[in-house]
Amino acid sequence: MKGLPVVTIVGRQNVGKSTLFNAFLKAQSAITQNVPGVTRDVLQKLVEREEFKIPFYLCDTPGLDIESLDEISKEIIEIAFEHLRNSDLILHIMDHKDLRPYDHKLIDLLKKDETLSEIPVLSIVNKVDTDQDEYDLEPFYQLGLNEIVPISATGRRNFSLLFDKINFLLPAAKKKPEDPFCKIAIIGKPNSGKSSLLNTFLGFKRAVVSEVAGTTRDSVHSQFMFHEKKIEIIDTAGIRRQSKTGESLEFYSYKRTLFALGQADVVILLIDALKGLGEFDKKIFGEIQEMGKPMILAVNKWDAVQDKETNSWKKYQDRLEARLSILKERPVISLSATEKLRTHKLLELCVELYEKSQKKLTTRALNDWLGKWGGKNKVQKASNRPPKVFYATQVSQSPFKILFFVNDSKLFPSNILSFYRKSIVSEFGLEGLSVEIELRNRKDNTKESRE
Repeated sequence: MKGLPVVTIVGRQNVGKSTLFNAFLKAQSAITQNVPGVTRDVLQKLVEREEFKIPFYLCDTPGLDIESLDEISKEIIEIAFEHLRNSDLILHIMDHKDLRPYDHKLIDLLKKDETLSEIPVLSIVNKVDTDQDEYDLEPFYQLGLNEIVPISATGRRNFSLLFDKINFLLPAAKKKPEDPFCKIAIIGKPNSGKSSLLNTFLGFKRAVVSEVAGTTRDSVHSQFMFHEKKIEIIDTAGIRRQSKTGESLEFYSYKRTLFALGQADVVILLIDALKGLGEFDKKIFGEIQEMGKPMILAVNKWDAVQDKETNSWKKYQDRLEARLSILKERPVISLSATEKLRTHKLLELCVELYEKSQKKLTTRALNDWLGKWGGKNKVQKASNRPPKVFYATQVSQSPFKILFFVNDSKLFPSNILSFYRKSIVSEFGLEGLSVEIELRNRKDNTKESRE
């Protein structure tokens, strides 16, 4: 299990670190007593649970506010901090009912240490046992914290949110220096020009270009440098309708294409300008949307379009949006792969979209937006029982998902969610991304996902 990420629990004495540690493991691994300073060693256990996307090592450190700094105590603190510096995620736990000066000091230590300041920190407020306790977090926000999750370790309150945040903040894998900056998949129907576009990107004939539809049967992976960034391009086999017999080449090409979509960070959906957007292109688009992948619709062979009148591209876009209205919110570009028309711009759009998709919005920033925008919008005043969002936090990047804790998910029809989503996109510069909002009722903790 080498190379797995390390998650370390840290805090002062008797705030519930060991109780949280045991709750993760569903076992009594650490001794928990209502006496400060029981844990003296760094405990480490492997966590493999279905709630987490990847396994990781969870570590429980001793309370760091040891008053009598004898030689043994100094060594304990030095070992704990050295362990923190080798962590991938730090869970800083505090007591909701007992905020002390050392909590301030530990926050400063985590920020000022050159190594620790580069490691993501999730601030956990423990012993939040009631709804009213959750509304009383302002003293912790005043500490300058960006990511706060209120929980009860003994009552397992808000654990689903805690697990979501750990999945979000924990790196899936440490990138090696040779890993690509991002992976771009080129997909589309046969003969739309995918291999020609790949060859234009690479500057030499890496893939066979043919007028015979379906030349590419397997996905082709190629790498090149663009603006000092290593890009990996995945040229997929042309997608066709699945035949009734699952033994055909088309069936396996389709399956391999879906697999390539799963590997990609950004997707170029390529269509033929002369043929336009067909029903099957819309189906492909649906697959991309389902996965929540950043996508650009690229209209190839634009040089062959006969209609060269003024505003011809605008009229073409209008027809595309009439066929698929969501394209109003997605990047669309015309190009010619063979003539190298706007292919450089296409790559720039891919890089820009990938960088947007990697944003991590802090809980504080989202709730600051919610406080300012929520008080001004007309949604809150729409009826005697208006929809209300108590709390917002980002829980994933692909798809880019924001979790809303609300009074009643039934009060959030699609038009109101669209209103919220457009405001988030505008506020945080997420234009072009598929931003999903997941609703969770405050009382019953049920989920409902909607885009």
